[in-house]
Amino acid sequence: MLRHLIIVLFLFPFSIWSQELTLTVEKLDERPLTADQYWGFDGLGNYFYSTNTIVYKDNGTSKIQYQNLPLGPIKSVDLTNPLRPVVFYEQFNTVVILDNYLNEIQTINFSNTTPPLVVNAVGMSNQNRLWVYDSLQQQIGLFSLTTNTFTPIGNPMQGIWLYAQFSFNSLQWIDAQNHWKSASIYGQIADYGVVPSGLVQFIEEKNFFYIEADHLYYKSFETNKTYKVEIVEKSIKKIYCKEQILSIFTDKGITNYKITLP
Repeated sequence: MLRHLIIVLFLFPFSIWSQELTLTVEKLDERPLTADQYWGFDGLGNYFYSTNTIVYKDNGTSKIQYQNLPLGPIKSVDLTNPLRPVVFYEQFNTVVILDNYLNEIQTINFSNTTPPLVVNAVGMSNQNRLWVYDSLQQQIGLFSLTTNTFTPIGNPMQGIWLYAQFSFNSLQWIDAQNHWKSASIYGQIADYGVVPSGLVQFIEEKNFFYIEADHLYYKSFETNKTYKVEIVEKSIKKIYCKEQILSIFTDKGITNYKITLP
């Protein structure tokens, strides 16, 4: 069994450990988009978004889509591996793994697994496994897509999650008390303290973007510095940053910026 280590790093209000600076960005392009949710982009210029019960993959000249009406509304689309998007239908406790063309590869109803799980958050991990948070047992774990088995990681984590973000080797989330926490595939759990409420996107580990008072900020936990990002967009609905491209989604569409993170 894994030996689990819990690290409590900071328990103080987020506002007291910041030093605000300015981060300049270069505007690249804009594209109009009407969608309920924007999930992000891949390295080939494809944008992923959803409207009602339909997931779209759109490169500006061609568009493909996936829909599964019986499963109802889409809770999330995880793009940890853009070649295998993970579509989560919370109402039916079901996840669908898609291929590069948005064809179904695998469908898992967690109510039918052994033991049954009640999933609150799910995303891709490594070695053909999923990150899963089982809200019934309040347990983080890895679910094997090969054997359909669930392996718990760490001790139970009480409470609901407001936001979760996945990578192959780690999971980061914000709980109902706005605590920023993480778990690794090796069983290490960390608590980084309280963060501002509002939209968040984690950048690797210990760095993230957040919205406060309708402004976008970038926080470096390791250097204890906060940067105000110089953009004009307000009422931001989604932040997505990858490979030095900062993508901002609003009611008007998507605006992309070139950004060099400190």
